[in-house]
Amino acid sequence: MGHKNKEMKHEADRQIHTLVLSDTDNDLQSVRYALWLVGLCDRQGRWRKGIRHFCVIHTGDWLNKFNPNPEVLEFFQSLQASAPDSCSVVLLVGNHEVEILQRADAGVRMRLTPGHLAFIRRQDVLHVAGNILYLHGYPTLNLLALLLQIKQEEGGLNLFNERFRKAFYEGRYALFKNREGLEMVGDIRNVKQYYSQERENGEPYGVQISNLLQQLEIDTVIHGHRPNVLIQLDYEFYNEVPGIRIINNDNKASMTGFGAAVVDPQGYVRFINPKAMHVLGGEKVFRTKICRILGTGKAGLARRLLAGQEAVLAAAFQSEC
Repeated sequence: MGHKNKEMKHEADRQIHTLVLSDTDNDLQSVRYALWLVGLCDRQGRWRKGIRHFCVIHTGDWLNKFNPNPEVLEFFQSLQASAPDSCSVVLLVGNHEVEILQRADAGVRMRLTPGHLAFIRRQDVLHVAGNILYLHGYPTLNLLALLLQIKQEEGGLNLFNERFRKAFYEGRYALFKNREGLEMVGDIRNVKQYYSQERENGEPYGVQISNLLQQLEIDTVIHGHRPNVLIQLDYEFYNEVPGIRIINNDNKASMTGFGAAVVDPQGYVRFINPKAMHVLGGEKVFRTKICRILGTGKAGLARRLLAGQEAVLAAAFQSEC
């Protein structure tokens, strides 16, 4: 039965288009614009009728840690609750959400209510769909070792997030109160140095992380946290973490106006950003083409673009910033 459920889950993953948002930092305008641009929602961020088989994933930092806006949290809460059948909204906690909880725990006054804080605690740390791992920051040895252990116990991802929430938020020495907690969600201060340092056996951390990801049957990681300028960053740290495609989806959307990645049911990734819009002819033409790809336009049928247009959407800067 377990094997059958796994097959059904993988089949469901193959049917889903995924819109990935990152690091919008309280900026509802960029979120609503991205949702409208791909045809999922109207200008106010309300789901359009007839939308099916979509997952919206936010990789964390949907709030600003210094001034968390209740309106932003309630928007995402509503977007989750009102998702159409066969659609879902996955909010991952980033270091901003973790630090908001840390500040609240320390007695810092803010506009968020206990109910708002409880909503943050209910969100996941990571999400896996097919061969793609979504999380806020960078995969670490501790995080992947724990995930592999739970996979070997046949616990599945839900059990991982349940265990992590329990360790993260409960008890006197809860992880979220310490620097270790931020490192577990991928908040690494010097990523290249972390991946290059060697373990006792002389093997670099990055190579070990690549091995763990391959044991987890993951070959792509999509994250945010480390801002780029205007566009996303593809094949990040490919030399340090060989064989793994790491995509940094943080293009400073709150400053550039919008940014997102779209993953189709086959795992093909397209990048949505101001540069791609400019190259393809402006907002109206760009939205028409994106909706044509996703099947969210008037015709309701998904179709590929010309090769040159597809190349624009597939292009991202391919070296570390």
